[in-house]
Amino acid sequence: KHGGPHLQPTWEKPPAGQSTLLNFKWQPTHEALKRIGAAPASPFDDVCFEYLNPSTGGPVLPTMGCYIQTIRAGVHTQAHRQVNSAVYHVFDGKGFSVINGQRFDWQRGDFFVVPPWAWHEHANDGKDEAILFSVQDTPVMKALGLYREEAHKQNGGHQVVTGAFRN
Repeated sequence: KHGGPHLQPTWEKPPAGQSTLLNFKWQPTHEALKRIGAAPASPFDDVCFEYLNPSTGGPVLPTMGCYIQTIRAGVHTQAHRQVNSAVYHVFDGKGFSVINGQRFDWQRGDFFVVPPWAWHEHANDGKDEAILFSVQDTPVMKALGLYREEAHKQNGGHQVVTGAFRN
């Protein structure tokens, strides 16, 4: 090649068979989420897994991480904040999140965003699990040495709800 093994001209396409797209099957993912059962999990995210790039063992993309989490029935996580931003897709179920004191009710098919350094917590007051998929810029913040997070220490780890989002 023109640029050697580690460089490629921008006008050339990568060789066939070297797609950066990864395919993660749902069944093994769902089984992993369910395996936790009633065991203690993260106080901030309940049961949460990060998808990994099988070639590198790192995040799915160099600058973006993908996560799948279950908010089990009856769980209300504690609030925390992180320097990264996150876009959530409600894959299944329903519940709500409190983001900087504002309550956001969500259900299957909805999207919501947690901006950088915003207090956030998630809750499921229903009888069935809620499953959230998120894309977060955590890997780039860590690579730059800027990643931080902080637990909410007041009010038993929960925010005071000062309003609710209505669409």
